[in-house]
Amino acid sequence: MNSRALFSIVVLLAGCGAPGPQPPAAQARLEDANMRGSSQARAGDNAGAARRYEDAMRLAKTLDDADAFAVNSINLSIVYQRMGRDADAKTVLAPIVADERRAYSDARHLQAELRLAIMSLAARDNAGAIEWAKRAQNRCQSGAGGCAQLPAILNVQAQAALEAGQPAEASSLAQVAADRARQLDDKSEHANALRLVGRAQRAQGENAAAVETLTKAWEIDRELADPRKLMADLLELAHASLAAGNKVAARDYQERAAAISRALRDEK
Repeated sequence: MNSRALFSIVVLLAGCGAPGPQPPAAQARLEDANMRGSSQARAGDNAGAARRYEDAMRLAKTLDDADAFAVNSINLSIVYQRMGRDADAKTVLAPIVADERRAYSDARHLQAELRLAIMSLAARDNAGAIEWAKRAQNRCQSGAGGCAQLPAILNVQAQAALEAGQPAEASSLAQVAADRARQLDDKSEHANALRLVGRAQRAQGENAAAVETLTKAWEIDRELADPRKLMADLLELAHASLAAGNKVAARDYQERAAAISRALRDEK
């Protein structure tokens, strides 16, 4: 499994903002489209989710609801990327990033920039990933109060460092991400950070430590019941165990990852 793909699995944004009184029927249809889209996306029905989010975007336009338009654009970008429609995933974010009318909040700008950083990583565009992640980080740190997206931003930066052959820098960034995610009780990004630390440890020859760290990531993802991330954890554990000289454990992890992959295919 391509580890970059994991960064495309971002928590879908919920709800539709309503800045003022709206026609009840139209507002209800907007909220229904958003909720159905999120439900279908969680169930793996990406084509159905895309149609719902597209409907929600059209309804948001009729209501002049900029925040709802941004929410559904970002969600649609996530779904498009899962479907392999990378160009569409970027295009749908363009109005938010350009924001010629200054209609979108800093929070939506940040989420769009983080999405573009993640997509750049998936496209092996390290320079683009670093640039978008830096923009998101600057916006994150300039806001009042805490920034819930900081662990995800740091994880993107750690992944970029790892891809650039800088495992020590990657480990440092991912450790900061893990600490911050733990403070925020963000289990998903905590597991992502630990997986990156484990990969960085293996890249530096610290194979026993990598197995220990990756096991912690697996334990969190098992609690979250996320099969795709569990598969990634098991594959990384197989690599680390093999590097540590434990061929039996490596084979077991590999077989367990393959079993998850088969089960996921059978669901389709």
